[in-house]
Amino acid sequence: MGQIEWAMWANEQALAAGLIMLTGGIVAVAGQFKGWYFAAYAIAAGVLVCLLEYPRSKRKKGSTMERCGQRYLTAVVKLFGPLTRNYYIRAVLHAALAVPAGFLLSTILGTVCLGIASGIYLLVSALGMGGGLW
Repeated sequence: MGQIEWAMWANEQALAAGLIMLTGGIVAVAGQFKGWYFAAYAIAAGVLVCLLEYPRSKRKKGSTMERCGQRYLTAVVKLFGPLTRNYYIRAVLHAALAVPAGFLLSTILGTVCLGIASGIYLLVSALGMGGGLW
């Protein structure tokens, strides 16, 4: 068995977390929950995380299949330079984005998942693993 590609795992985890936060935010806004402003934040944060994480990283060995339409979002992510391509900065960004969404029950699952992704990105950046973006 080969080594785990931690950067790719963090990417998949963060993308799923963004989708979960987005869904929980939509449910809370549509249901007119008491803390709807946290839900509105979760929608915006979920969209931002999904846009940032949609481009899949390259693998160190072997081949990686691009996601549909990935090359367009990759160009946007590359425009922001190290702000979006550095895994340590991503870990801090995801941790910061996760905190406000944790105050609402419908978005707490997305918050936990984004916190886990942040931890994995922190592990990737601390150990110097990861293949980098396209």
